[in-house]
Amino acid sequence: MLRIGVCFLFLWAASAQASDSLPVPREVAQTAEQAVVDVICRVGVTNRGSRSRGALLAGGGDVRRSEVIITTGHGVRYYNSADPRQCWILDATGQRHDIISVIRPQGMNSSFEDWAIILTEDDFAHPEWRLPIAWMTAEQAEPRHVALIGRDHLATDCTLTQSERIMDGGELVRLHNCGSRHGLSGAPLLTLENGRLSVIGVNVGRVTGFNGQSIAVVFDEGLISTTLEGTLARAAAQ
Repeated sequence: MLRIGVCFLFLWAASAQASDSLPVPREVAQTAEQAVVDVICRVGVTNRGSRSRGALLAGGGDVRRSEVIITTGHGVRYYNSADPRQCWILDATGQRHDIISVIRPQGMNSSFEDWAIILTEDDFAHPEWRLPIAWMTAEQAEPRHVALIGRDHLATDCTLTQSERIMDGGELVRLHNCGSRHGLSGAPLLTLENGRLSVIGVNVGRVTGFNGQSIAVVFDEGLISTTLEGTLARAAAQ
């Protein structure tokens, strides 16, 4: 699990009680289980490896030649662009899918840059597994009700907030209280957007000593938006 290296502590501020979204019922969150994939990466030329999570994303039309997956940047840190099969995907049925491209910010100097977008070699033939995206603006500070789903983890009574205690890269970090542990990096954070279950971001990792709080990367404006748009267009069937 990623350790957040650059964190500056601020005075405790009471967390906001209001939220601009409805809670995600457990039975609704469970419908996203097939959208969760395992991201497996081999460490160099060894037999050791890492396992994290990712989520299948909708957009750009249902007919595709590839799948678009959002995960964390540190989850694919052993990915070697010269060998696109050093990382691979296991879908909800356990079937393996090879990767043709991994796009992530250079440097990963802050938690805001700890994301990666994967393009698979084939589509999964299950467009109904894909989750639509719920967008946030970079300035949006209102808490949101969210759920976190992994292969063997489901938390629904959670809130996504903009921290008033932690800064990273000069910006306020997004936190959630859904819980986290090793292997849940990249697990999707779910929200109800216009009554539809959507993915609003991914889990990055627990903040040590902060009462069960965890870092989240959310879908907002900027590089992640333009990268997703281009990758979804690339995945579309020609």
